[in-house]
Amino acid sequence: MNKVITGIGAYLPERIVTNDELEAMELDYDRARAGGASLDEWSRTHHGAIARHWARPGECSSDLGTVAARRALHDGGLDPQDLDVIVMATITNDYRLPQAALMMQANLGSKAKVIQLDSACTGFVDCLLVASSLLDTQDYETALVVGADTLTRLCDPEKFMPLTIFGDGAGAVLLQRRNGNSGYGVRSFITGSDGDLGHYVWIPGGGGKTPLCQAVLDQGLAYWRLKFPEIQRWAVDRFAYCMLEAVARAGLSLDEIAWVIPHQASCTILREVAQRLELPWEKFVITYPRTGNISAASIPVALDQARQEGKFQNGDWLVMPAVGAGMAWGAVTYRWCDNGGDGTP
Repeated sequence: MNKVITGIGAYLPERIVTNDELEAMELDYDRARAGGASLDEWSRTHHGAIARHWARPGECSSDLGTVAARRALHDGGLDPQDLDVIVMATITNDYRLPQAALMMQANLGSKAKVIQLDSACTGFVDCLLVASSLLDTQDYETALVVGADTLTRLCDPEKFMPLTIFGDGAGAVLLQRRNGNSGYGVRSFITGSDGDLGHYVWIPGGGGKTPLCQAVLDQGLAYWRLKFPEIQRWAVDRFAYCMLEAVARAGLSLDEIAWVIPHQASCTILREVAQRLELPWEKFVITYPRTGNISAASIPVALDQARQEGKFQNGDWLVMPAVGAGMAWGAVTYRWCDNGGDGTP
């Protein structure tokens, strides 16, 4: 049995915010401390972001996910009633309850089983693992896998660094079961967690330990704290490890991989990964300069872009690695197939 992607959809909010626009806001960026460099020069040099998309007021993860999901359904020629299960990753719910995934299901008019994962940058790989497993073990034929986040709302509006890195967006794929053993589709997974390093990405306020109150808001505790140097070292190590392991589990070598579709952590991190693994930078599908880090949406948005650009050829091997908050990591290998998943010319 093969599990193949038969539809892809993406959505990036209409508003595009450039580095120059960010510098014009009242942020803590200091040109003097940056050697006279503009924020645009600093951002391009330090991590590679040029612009990112911001959701409009009232536009939330369920809304972004709904648009991406509808586009994936249209791409795959399916109706929401054809879905058996929806698996969505987000860390930015519209409300505390109901979950964004349930709101998206209602928007679509679907009656599929819904599972939401509280998973950040590894969310797409995690959701694909869950969906693939359910297609293996349950009487399901079609899964909708969605990653959607509005990460800019986790950024302190006075701190320049996170605002240059993160953006908002959503991506979705249809994963369908196909009889036979053509060798196309999902091949192998590797996933793991380093919970002892969870303090690398931390939002101290708003949970059970420090409930939301005026003092939490006044102290900025509802925004995230990020240990960037530690994150970068760990991310490069885990990216490299999970890519090698996933490829080995698939019975492949890195030389057989046509494309790397990574979580868009930063251009700096991904270039270090490419150098460590001695992979050509041209094999990496990169959206980061124009999207920033959009968490679980990164990989499906990159898939959508690469497919539209005609990068993939029938039979190409892809590896999709991700690292993120938790700290979590994982990768999946996939053999690309055209024409609805049967791989025929």
